Amino acid sequence: MAHLKTLHQKEGRVFVDRLVMAGSIFYLSGRTRFSDDNNVYSIESTPRSDAISLNIVNKTLPKNSQNVFIFTGYQITEKQVRSWLQGCVPKPPGKKENYTKTSLTPEERSVLMKEAGKENLPEGWFYNGSNYVSMMGSKRMEHPDYDRILENFLEKKNVEVEEFNKEVERFKVISLFDGM
Repeated sequence: MAHLKTLHQKEGRVFVDRLVMAGSIFYLSGRTRFSDDNNVYSIESTPRSDAISLNIVNKTLPKNSQNVFIFTGYQITEKQVRSWLQGCVPKPPGKKENYTKTSLTPEERSVLMKEAGKENLPEGWFYNGSNYVSMMGSKRMEHPDYDRILENFLEKKNVEVEEFNKEVERFKVISLFDGM
């Protein structure tokens, strides 16, 4: 029996030692207002268990009241808290890659093939029900103007990608602690 008690105490200590590491945040409580909402929320969180409670505060707060957070943990430094809070700031989306012939999805290729099938055939071409055939006897599975339609599609999509990437470059990451 004494052996089991000793083993249990050792195992318990190992578990507690893992929980009580420098910089561990055990509990967070506070109140805050989100940028896209006028309500004031109370927040309670236990980071180790991913448990979070977010409730609207129903009582009126003073006009100039500020966000308040209380961190409970073991050997927490201001730098760690700032880093944790800064990590909550939205990150800019990643830039997109330009479209190429090889990056098209099978669905996009299928749509382009159907679109090409609606185009008039160039002079000297006909469709025999399974292939596009030229008067010179060459056969193709794709519409003779498929390459032109594909290039137009790629140009249009790449203009959209460039516009998106310009917006990403303009996105400013907000620093919560500038001037502090």
